[in-house]
Amino acid sequence: MDNHSWTTARSKLFSSFQNISGNASELVIDDRDHQLAQVEIAILATIFAFATVGNLLVLFVLLRRRKHNTSMHTFMINLCFADLVVAFFQVLPQLLWDITDRFMGPDLVCRMVKYLQIVGMFASSYMIVAMTFDRHQAICRPMMTYKKGVTRWNIPVLVAWFTSLIFSLPQIFIFSKRKVDPGVYDCWVEFIQPWGSKAYVTWVTLMVFILPILFIATCQVLIFKEIYCSIYQKSERITANIIRKAQPMHNKDKPYSGVTTAMAKTLKMTLVIILVYMICWAPYFSVELWSVWDPKPQTNTGVVVILMLLASLNSCTNPWIYAAFSNSISHELRQLFCCCHLRRPRMNSSQEDSCFTGSSTLPKDSF
Repeated sequence: MDNHSWTTARSKLFSSFQNISGNASELVIDDRDHQLAQVEIAILATIFAFATVGNLLVLFVLLRRRKHNTSMHTFMINLCFADLVVAFFQVLPQLLWDITDRFMGPDLVCRMVKYLQIVGMFASSYMIVAMTFDRHQAICRPMMTYKKGVTRWNIPVLVAWFTSLIFSLPQIFIFSKRKVDPGVYDCWVEFIQPWGSKAYVTWVTLMVFILPILFIATCQVLIFKEIYCSIYQKSERITANIIRKAQPMHNKDKPYSGVTTAMAKTLKMTLVIILVYMICWAPYFSVELWSVWDPKPQTNTGVVVILMLLASLNSCTNPWIYAAFSNSISHELRQLFCCCHLRRPRMNSSQEDSCFTGSSTLPKDSF
């Protein structure tokens, strides 16, 4: 059985970089790399601080603006909650685990921590999928969205949370408090050999990373195609009117008025979301797959461990990405940072934010 560093093994969320034979008492653990552990602790503490502060600030602003609630605000609120789950139940337990060198809680806590770690991962990914689907429906099927009207419950959000809770359940059964050395117990995983770890890691990678990315990319292609067709058709109509009436085109008749602004905002925001998500999580899932499919993986190096820890950076960046594309939210955040207590006139958030959320039409206030 290949022995890998204890620090690397503990950095895993749903596997352990080890070929587990099925007998937990046979596990052999190498000496801990204390220097690498200190770097891990520093990185995890920084990620936890930034993820917590950033998401709480944006969540505070969003909850204050409930009377201006839009579809995008609902998704942003739930994404903040998902990222806070990552911060408090994925990053924080891993940080404490690195500090103590062993999992100190009982078996029930071990199982619940591992369960909630994956819940946050699923929820953060699926909330982005739900947002993309909602935007696709609003732009590509506006009449269907209009007929549905405003509902009390956001179905895509509920589906995202429900599937996250269900798909994370295997963690409760494969992780437990096990004997990993004579007289030493830890929160450890045990797979059926030789295919158990390969099947589980591959399944999680598909469900959390690969399939969501493919779905998001497909929806965005359809969205941009719809926007392009709308711009082209509007340009053709205006050109025909100019030729027929033989009159100059007024500013209000510019073929790209409003639509290009909305399209640019949607394009930039979407590309940033997808790119940041892929950059943060691609190294993590690549190493996960490498560790279970390569008979002799070299996944215990310091660089690999650090790259895997940086996956949680996605929860730090999400709130600021949305704030950067919402003038109303960034305006209130600036007020908070500047300690400005004077009430200033607020922008019409429902109009401004709708420029990239989606609605029943494609002109300026469309999405």
